[in-house]
Amino acid sequence: MGFGAVAGGRKRTFTELRHIILAALSHGQQTTNQISIKTGINWRTVEAHLTFLIGKGLVTEVLKSEYVRIFALTGEGKAMANSLLQKEKAAASIPEKKPKEEVIEL
Repeated sequence: MGFGAVAGGRKRTFTELRHIILAALSHGQQTTNQISIKTGINWRTVEAHLTFLIGKGLVTEVLKSEYVRIFALTGEGKAMANSLLQKEKAAASIPEKKPKEEVIEL
């Protein structure tokens, strides 16, 4: 699944949305709109979660003007994003257990 993928059509939790935003910012500085487009998360939702992540010290605003705001991960944010990406890779490398198929002889 990519950044914006929704598993099984279910609504994503705040934690999942924040993890997706951190993962997007791990690729470098971005505007709210860039994050929104890359993640498939509504612009206003991205804006609200960026405010939360700034408050937690994981994201910083590197540029603010009348027309644009640019965000980047802090050192702590980079560590968190790397940790999340490592967990995601580890989970992806574990093969899913398939149910045993029953053999029915005719």
